[in-house]
Amino acid sequence: MSFRVTVLSGMLIAIAQLANAQTNLLQNPTADLQAESWRVYQKATVEPCAPNNPCFVLRNGGYFLQDISIPADGVGQYALLIARGSTERVNRDGSITGLPYLYGYMMDGDDPRSGKIIEYLQGQELSARNVAANEWRTLSGIFQVPDGTKSIRVFLKQALAKDSPHDGSATRLDDVGVYLFKTKQEAQSFLDSRH
Repeated sequence: MSFRVTVLSGMLIAIAQLANAQTNLLQNPTADLQAESWRVYQKATVEPCAPNNPCFVLRNGGYFLQDISIPADGVGQYALLIARGSTERVNRDGSITGLPYLYGYMMDGDDPRSGKIIEYLQGQELSARNVAANEWRTLSGIFQVPDGTKSIRVFLKQALAKDSPHDGSATRLDDVGVYLFKTKQEAQSFLDSRH
């Protein structure tokens, strides 16, 4: 019995150390500095989501984006994109309009504005599905960094379905992160520790 407790305690300590050892490659991931380090488009703002807790807020298709450099030794590693998201709007017909999602792509240039897209970062759990209004969900995706990648462009977005226009309702995102891991299992363990 004590062996199991010792092993379990050791595993919890290892996970905690792994979580604390990771560096978020994004600047201002919690909106504590308002929109600093983010490019802001259309109806995107930073607003309080709770007392002393600002978050990124999107309306009518507004969005934020940030470009990050990938170190040379990052190629072949696994990038974890993660955030928490919620929405005021939930559509009875199942339309995705208004739902929060992360999106991005890996680029071959140091300056993403002139680089070529190598890989799109989409799918997995990067968008919220089956949510209740104002319920926070974890959004995430794990992607291997392909050869030639020098930067990642990350978007905080509000979904839009054909024939289901935006109506001014708010989508909120917070605790955004991009982390690199040597293995997919390490990335998954870190993700699991954040749920």
